[in-house]
Amino acid sequence: MPTIKNAFERHKILDRCFRDRRRKYYIDDLLDIVNKDIFYHYGTEISERTLRNDIRYMMDSNGYSAPIVKKMNGHRAYYYYSEADFSILKLPMSQKEMIQLSDTIQMLISRFKGLPDCSWMEEALVRFEETFHLNNLPNGVVCFAQNPDLKGMKWFSFIYDAIIKKVVLNISYKKFRGKPYLREIHPYQLRQYNNRWFLIGMDPSLTNKLPVVVIPIDRIQNIKQVNELIFQEYQGMDLDDYFNQVVGVSINVGAKREKIIIKADFPAAGYIESKPFHNSQIIVEKTNNYIVFELNLITNYEFETQLLGYLDECIIVKPDKLRQKLIERAEKIVSKNK
Repeated sequence: MPTIKNAFERHKILDRCFRDRRRKYYIDDLLDIVNKDIFYHYGTEISERTLRNDIRYMMDSNGYSAPIVKKMNGHRAYYYYSEADFSILKLPMSQKEMIQLSDTIQMLISRFKGLPDCSWMEEALVRFEETFHLNNLPNGVVCFAQNPDLKGMKWFSFIYDAIIKKVVLNISYKKFRGKPYLREIHPYQLRQYNNRWFLIGMDPSLTNKLPVVVIPIDRIQNIKQVNELIFQEYQGMDLDDYFNQVVGVSINVGAKREKIIIKADFPAAGYIESKPFHNSQIIVEKTNNYIVFELNLITNYEFETQLLGYLDECIIVKPDKLRQKLIERAEKIVSKNK
């Protein structure tokens, strides 16, 4: 099968042309129609060679076994289906396609496994596999880490429903130390990090200090809907962009992105290269003995904690403030474990 992007979209366009008996479609006509359509949707075009490869694939038994006829008209040839009612869109899914779809659904379900009110996904997968006789496929090919005993998951569906319906919440929240206290929260998003779930929302009492608040749902004691309050829409930066500035979910108030330079010896350098700390991470120097990484982010507790795991094989070249903070945390670890 042609490996160029959007191949199936091109096949659908050709399928439409081959079924049309009102006109003759020569190769230059087909190329023009396909390119106009995919350029409009994807901003790209294909060559005549790619088009001919598409036609060959559609005719091949490994493709659609399409009954495409090439008929000469003088020195030119036009194309059409010999069977007027044939369409690649009418073909049943192959066994390979059904297995691939089942695998994809299993991967999706595994990401939600254990969450409240998501058991219907597993039931739907069972019905799908029974219908298409895929019951004997091996399970657990791709697995994601889950923590079924994580506290606070009973609130997940309640919060999710409030976000969808745009309902204000009164939340009884308790930090690891201290007494529970009530917070009025306008919920915007549920976000997962390090196998924990966090509620992202707005606390009207803190809008002058924080654009959003981050509440771990395992620290929630109780929740009530407050239907009489008007939900306040989020007006700030796109939340994905907002959290792309950091590792994890903690953002220090007033902090700005800064350049981080880390020099890591092997083998730690290999681990950091294969699993970057942050999406801004780049390599500025690489030798047989070490790699120098550059990042641009807002430093926070989660980033510092990840760095601590490599500190015996890393040098924080800059900034000095981050290096000093990590030294202090490392000294505290040593002091605690003497």
